[in-house]
Amino acid sequence: MVILKAFSREALENYIPVMGEEIRARVRRWLESGSCVLVYPEMKSLMFGIAMRILLGFEPTHANRQTQQQLIEAFEEMIRNLFSLPIDVPFSGLYRGLKARNVIHAKIEENIRKKVAKREPTGQFKDALQLLIEHSEKSDQPLRLQELKESATELLFGGHETTASTATSLVTFLALHPEVVQKVRRELQEQGLLSSDTKENKQITIELLEQLKYTGSVIKETLRLSPPVPGGFRVALKTFVLNGYQIPKGWNVIYSICDTHDVATNFSRKDEFNPDRFMEGCPEKDSCRFSYIPFGGGSRCCVGKEFAKILLKIFTVELVRTCDWELLNGPPTMKTNPTVYPVDNLPTKFTPFPYKI
Repeated sequence: MVILKAFSREALENYIPVMGEEIRARVRRWLESGSCVLVYPEMKSLMFGIAMRILLGFEPTHANRQTQQQLIEAFEEMIRNLFSLPIDVPFSGLYRGLKARNVIHAKIEENIRKKVAKREPTGQFKDALQLLIEHSEKSDQPLRLQELKESATELLFGGHETTASTATSLVTFLALHPEVVQKVRRELQEQGLLSSDTKENKQITIELLEQLKYTGSVIKETLRLSPPVPGGFRVALKTFVLNGYQIPKGWNVIYSICDTHDVATNFSRKDEFNPDRFMEGCPEKDSCRFSYIPFGGGSRCCVGKEFAKILLKIFTVELVRTCDWELLNGPPTMKTNPTVYPVDNLPTKFTPFPYKI
């Protein structure tokens, strides 16, 4: 699959500095505001900005910030009408969704043409779109412009909507469980990532992120209790029987991630937020192949899952070592459309972390 080129280990390593730069700038803004921050809209804006730079190669100029806002609005419109009735007439949901998609495709096409004309990226890393273009030029069966636009749209959706949802859930669960925050901070201190003098902190690399086992377990537990995507669609490749019901070949099948996690019998006290269940030595960790599927499963699991894990780890590191925070409305009511989000947008007050654990 061509998109896998954008998520190789080498590509992910190159994305890390940009992720950190964008996250630190946004967290500083929250701290400097000194007032209520609506976390969910902020997360969508942050993750979209990261996706714009890393996946599509838009540099953070004033003009591109305007483009970013236009694309955010278009994506909101497209997502609102994602499951509309297939009636393509003016003012219908499908019509508005297609119109929004066309706006997105036009902006992406403009950027593709610029990249093809320049041939070489101007930044220090090759963004995902650049990698797709290069692969299409070298391939015996080059990608057509329409395929590039569709691939880029898929990257942009998958690269920001789901991570914004999960990052918002991370802020929620960590605020409700300060003892977990303390354990994350101890792990960061052990790995040389928690110092009041930022110059003394180690540079974040994939190898260092892989050492953050507890932080990774916090993210896994967040995805277990609050998977951003409720389910997925597949087509039956052959006729099979499930629980006494015959599913014919060619039928569309919907699987539920949320229900799979909810009915899993291998998780003890499954309604509790307990990252330790994913730590080495815990029997629950090794028994969740078919009961823990936040990224789907099998050969068709989410191609961007490693990108998402790295982005969420960096976000957790920067948030926990920089801030304390309080949910101003307490635990939020969650809704799904199409990803999970807090109905009240999660109003939160951030204050500087004093570096005492």
